[in-house]
Amino acid sequence: FEPNLRRGRWWKNVWNLPFSGISVSMGGITVDRIVNDPSLRKLAHKVIDETIAIANADMGKHECSEDEFLGEETRDEMMTLSDNMGPYNPSTMLDLHARKPMEVKYLFRKAVDRADDLGVECPHLEAIVCHIEAHQRHHNLY
Repeated sequence: FEPNLRRGRWWKNVWNLPFSGISVSMGGITVDRIVNDPSLRKLAHKVIDETIAIANADMGKHECSEDEFLGEETRDEMMTLSDNMGPYNPSTMLDLHARKPMEVKYLFRKAVDRADDLGVECPHLEAIVCHIEAHQRHHNLY
């Protein structure tokens, strides 16, 4: 149970943004392929770190205590979780394969927009989001 809803949402995004994002931007690959590829694993680390930076800035803006901030242990926890998932299919990947609308605006774009509002750099996350948005436009996945 997470008593701080804002923290809980960001904690969930620390996994969703990198792993769902990379999965979809790579055309719909499973989590095991992300964690076992050195380049994609490195990218996941970078997006996790960017997401944690956005989360902490957002929580700080909303007067959460620093005790509630996410840290390296969150990144390590997400990577351990992902390392043990096997060929897991994120829901956005399933939507992509089924050619259904994906949660691009609410899952991905809102995080980048919030980072912009807070002055937090997130170049890796933004590149993934731009790629997903372009894919969605080119394939009419709305």
